[in-house]
Amino acid sequence: MNARPKLIMLYGFAGCGKSTIAERYINDHPLALYVEGDEIITKLGQWRTHQEEAVACKRALTSGMAAVHLRSGYDVIVPRLPGGSYDPTYENVAREADADFLEIFIDVEREEAISRLLARGTWGEAGLPPITEKDLPKIERLYDEMIEAVAQRSNTIVITSIEGYVDGTYAELITSLS
Repeated sequence: MNARPKLIMLYGFAGCGKSTIAERYINDHPLALYVEGDEIITKLGQWRTHQEEAVACKRALTSGMAAVHLRSGYDVIVPRLPGGSYDPTYENVAREADADFLEIFIDVEREEAISRLLARGTWGEAGLPPITEKDLPKIERLYDEMIEAVAQRSNTIVITSIEGYVDGTYAELITSLS
């Protein structure tokens, strides 16, 4: 158990390696918890036709899991695509659990990020239709919104993802947490 647990918000675009890095983190940190909101939301009945409520439920469930685990003294890592206005939920959870709150952004240049997502072919949540070239305007808008959201967070630590070099990205994450 850590002396002071960490709540790590791992920001980045879809397909940039957040899940891969989160998996690596929990494999190297005993009892650390990886909270994957995309998996949780798909476990809610009819989530696609009730998206606004499903997102609120997902936030409540993931932040609740994080709170319990942090209070037990263990790290939590939450990968997500930031966008829109800042939501202080997780920062408040960390403060209430007397945990460190860290925001890490995995940076991938715009064209490469879009290319990676198109190559992956899925948004992340199981059951959604595959991504196609028709989705390009939405993908570009999401990327731009993410960059705006991250720019508003002055304490966000930026690390760079190099496709195929997970060890280097992970090493940057670990260094940034020190």
